[in-house]
Amino acid sequence: MNLKIISIFFLAIFIPTSLLAYFGILAVRSEKDVVEKNMVQKYKAMADIVEGQIRHALSLAADEDLADTSYWESLLAAQAAIFKDEVAVFNRAGRPVAPPPAPLSDAVFSRPLAGLPYTIAVYERYPLILEQLEQRRRGLVLYIGLIAFSAFSILAGSFYALSALGREWRFARLKSEFVAHLSHDLRRPLTSIQMFSEMLKEGHVPSEEKKQEYYNIISNESDKLTHLANNVLDFSRVERGRIRYHFEPMDITAIVRDTVDRFKTYMLDAGRPVALAMDPCPPVKVDVHTMTQAVMNLLTNAAKYSPAGAGIEVNVKVESRKEKVESRNVKAEKSRILSTLYSLLSTSCRPKVVIEVIDHGYGVPASEHKKIFQKFYRVSKPYVSQIEGSGLGLTLVQYTVEAHGGRVKVESEEGKGSKFSIVLPV
Repeated sequence: MNLKIISIFFLAIFIPTSLLAYFGILAVRSEKDVVEKNMVQKYKAMADIVEGQIRHALSLAADEDLADTSYWESLLAAQAAIFKDEVAVFNRAGRPVAPPPAPLSDAVFSRPLAGLPYTIAVYERYPLILEQLEQRRRGLVLYIGLIAFSAFSILAGSFYALSALGREWRFARLKSEFVAHLSHDLRRPLTSIQMFSEMLKEGHVPSEEKKQEYYNIISNESDKLTHLANNVLDFSRVERGRIRYHFEPMDITAIVRDTVDRFKTYMLDAGRPVALAMDPCPPVKVDVHTMTQAVMNLLTNAAKYSPAGAGIEVNVKVESRKEKVESRNVKAEKSRILSTLYSLLSTSCRPKVVIEVIDHGYGVPASEHKKIFQKFYRVSKPYVSQIEGSGLGLTLVQYTVEAHGGRVKVESEEGKGSKFSIVLPV
C-alpha cells in the first residue's frame, strides 16, 4: 500500500480526533478547576475570618489572662465556633483545643496561625459537594478513557478498512494485468491458427509434409487454447463455489502417464525431454478432470519457466512416512508406563502418493514461495512479464489438491530450478 496514502489517511483521522479529545478534556477540566478554585477560596476566607477574630480577641485580653494556656484555648475555641462544625483549631502536636467535627487528616483545608503554635482546620459541612467533585474527577478519567478508546477504535477500523481496500486495489490491478496477459495468450495461438488455416485453405502449401506440419501446429495451438479456457472456467467455478468433484478410485499412474503424453503432443518445444518414473501405486480417490488439469498446469509451468531444451522430470511414488508426534516439555516425573503408551500411540504410518514435477529452470525466490499460489500473482522478475501466463495455474493446483485432502509442496531456489510435489492421501 502506498505510504503516502497511509500517512494522509492517518493524519486525517488522528488530527481531528486529537483536537476533539483535547478540547473535550479542556472543557471538563476547566469546569472542575473552577469548582475547586471557588471551594478553596471559600475555605481560605473562612480561615481568614477565624484568624482575624482570634487576633482581635487576643488584643482585647488582659496581660495576666494571656499567661494561662486554658484561657488561650478557650478563646481559640470560641472564635472557631462561629463556623459550627466547619472550623477547628489544633495545637502543633495535633491535639484539638475543642471537640472537632473530624480528625485533622479529614480537613479539606488547613493553615498554621502566624506566630502562634496552632493550626486552623476547615471542614466541608456538605459532603455531597465533595462527592460531586470526586464524581467530576472520575467523569474526567472516564471521558479521557472513552476518547482514547474511540480514537483507537476509529483508527483500528479505518486501518482495517484501508487494508481491505488495499487488497481490493491490488486484486483489481492483478485482474487488469490478468486480462492483459490473457488477451496476449489468446492472441498468439489464434493468430497461428488463423494464419496456417488460411494457408491451407488457399492452397499455398507446396507439399503434404508441410500440410501435416501445419495441421499439427493448429492442433497444438487448439490444445493450448482449450487448456487456457479450462483454467479460466475452473477458476470461475471455484470462485463461485460451483465446482463439483466426482471422486472415484483411480490408478494415479495412468492419469499422470496420459497427461504427460498429452503434454508431449502439443508441446512446440520438441527438443525438451520429459523423463517419467513411476512406482506401482494403490488406487487413489480423485476427480480425473481436475487432477489432470493440475498435473498439466505443473508441466506447462515447468516448460514455460525453463530454458529451451531443459529437461523435465516427473516422478510418481508412494511415501510411507512415519509421522511421530513429539511431546514438548515432557516432565521427568511422568511414569515409565505413560511414556511407553505415549510412544506407541504417537507413531503412525500414513501412506501417501506423491507426484513430483521437477524442472531445471529459473526457479522461484524463497520469499515468493507462498505468494505464487495467490490468484493472478506472478513472480516479480523482468523475464516473467515476457512469458505467457495468467497467474491462475498454481492457484488451481492448490484448490484441486486441497479438495482431494492433500497438499502442494514447493522446493525451489532462484537459478537452480523447482520441484513441485502433489501429496495425496491413499
